Amino acid sequence: MHSAPPIPGPRDLSGLRLGGYRLLRRLGSGAMADVYLAEQASLSRAVAVKVLRQETAARPNAVLRFTQEARAAAGLVHGNIVQIHEVDCIDGHHFLAAEYVAGPTLRTWLQERGPLDARQALAVLAQVGSALDRAAGQGVVHRDIKPENLLVTPAGEVKVADFGLARVLSAAADGPELTQDGTALGTPLYMSPEQAEGRSIDTRSDLYSLGATLYHLLAGRPPFGGSTSVAVALAHLQEAPRSLDQHRDDLPPILTTIVLRLLAKSPADRYQSPAELLHAVELAEEELFPGFPRQKSPLAWSDGGSPADGRFRTGVEDFRARSSHDGTRSHGRRAHTTTNEVRTATLRLQSAMERERYEADASRRAWMTLAMATAVALGVGFALGRSPPRRSRLFRLPSR
Repeated sequence: MHSAPPIPGPRDLSGLRLGGYRLLRRLGSGAMADVYLAEQASLSRAVAVKVLRQETAARPNAVLRFTQEARAAAGLVHGNIVQIHEVDCIDGHHFLAAEYVAGPTLRTWLQERGPLDARQALAVLAQVGSALDRAAGQGVVHRDIKPENLLVTPAGEVKVADFGLARVLSAAADGPELTQDGTALGTPLYMSPEQAEGRSIDTRSDLYSLGATLYHLLAGRPPFGGSTSVAVALAHLQEAPRSLDQHRDDLPPILTTIVLRLLAKSPADRYQSPAELLHAVELAEEELFPGFPRQKSPLAWSDGGSPADGRFRTGVEDFRARSSHDGTRSHGRRAHTTTNEVRTATLRLQSAMERERYEADASRRAWMTLAMATAVALGVGFALGRSPPRRSRLFRLPSR
């Protein structure tokens, strides 16, 4: 009995030149496209180049929507959005060149370092919320917010990738979106109820997906699961997520409340705009970490130094090497629980110290204000006491 021949994987285009870009190495592969680290010769900089697979490029509608939405996404200029430099077709290869983010996705972060703490979660909400606010202002809905599409720079900046592209690539295939190869396992885990039903969506759908993403990053698992993509979609429509308190006991209520509101079934019960979410996040930061210095992001994972062995690494490789070297790689539930306990105790101590310092400063300022007011009052009273009484011109006695 002969075994079936192996199914060939996608062709590796490393070494190929596409216009001014030289593909150096393949970084990853999706259902419809491959992503390469490339060098842009004209500017001597690293870029990420996404190349459509040949089978995808054979569909004219897929190529058209890929190009149109890539150009629309290129108009979203924001520090928390991966910037698109160019979209083109050379020698039959449809591709786009985008900003290269030398860092991991939040999915990789979760695998290498475990769930986020409260301050890191608020940083993600603030930065992704800011990106969605810019997109909403230009009428753009991402449609595929998930940990794999959120990248973290060494300095701790979160950048949203695949704006407008994720839906193009999935919608290009034949059949319903939930039954496509490669998209059923990723997208439904974070899909809003209205998106699962095929109804019209707006920025509130992205906010739901952001809530599902944060739930996963905090709990270590998505809010809903199932044996099929349809089962997951039905869970988004019908089931309530388990409370985050059942997964962890170190999360502040104000944070879990934000995530729960993002996951409301009805869009009317969620935050109505990214701006409203940002306001809630700001209040949470002020309550949990008053006066906490914000110069350095809680998601920063590198000081910018070169590897000790001098080897060149991509951002993800460097992140994994530093995680292993620093001992931050997750080693099971107990190790992670202990880390969270220490982390939480430290944050609570810092918060208490900052609050005590703030109250002491406020009390000192109040006493100084009172002392100054008292001194002024005494001075005025002393001056009035020394001056002779003045006669009123309205009530003057007649002279004799």
